[in-house]
Formats: sequence, structure tokens, C-alpha cells
Amino acid sequence: EIFGSNNTQLMSQLLPAMQNLQSAIASLGLDGKITISTPHSLAVLSTSFPPSAGAFIPDLINPYIKPLLQFLSQTNSPFMINAYPFFAYKSNPQSVSLEYVLFQPNPGVTDPNTGLKYYNMFDA
Repeated sequence: EIFGSNNTQLMSQLLPAMQNLQSAIASLGLDGKITISTPHSLAVLSTSFPPSAGAFIPDLINPYIKPLLQFLSQTNSPFMINAYPFFAYKSNPQSVSLEYVLFQPNPGVTDPNTGLKYYNMFDA
């Protein structure tokens, strides 16, 4: 979750490290069987709600996120975010129900831009 820090040196080393790991896996004939990825915190997003308005922090896009996404796309690897539902509930318990973050039955949340209904934070 290095993009949540202000350590630009570490941020700039992430993609080359992933590329080196990918090269090592390919040299062993394991590319396509093992994928390289890394989880990120929600701190990479400037907006996360509603889901249709999700956006990365602008200062991260060109130097870090776009090249990382290109690498992940080329290697068919997932982009991962550690969503920590507790923090969403803790920061806004009036709007985010405990049932919604705990995968329990609830009325759901409707994205006002798309009309799509989400029944838990991970679906969104």
C-alpha cells in the first residue's frame, strides 16, 4: 500500500520491482501460471462513492497508476484494493450500514449515476 504514503522514491520502485519479478517468472516458464500484483489502499482514490464516480488521485495517475495498470493489463494480472469496510462504517455510520459492510441482508445502496444497486461494499 505504498501509494498511501508520501514516499515517491518507494513509489517509483514498485513497477520496476514487479517487472523484475515478472521477468524471473517468465524465465522459469511460469508466466501465465503465476501473476504479479500488489494491493493498494483506498488512499489511491480521490473519489470512491458513488462507484461510478470512482477516480484515482490525479497526482498519482501519470507517473505511477497508468504505467502500473498497463503492466497489469499486459500480464493479465489483477488490480487490487484493500477496502477495509470497517473504515467506511466508522467514518460514516449514518450512511453506511453495518449490515452493508458485513455482507448481511440490507436494502442496498443505489448508485445515483447509474441506478445500479449494491448490497455490500465489495460489490460496489
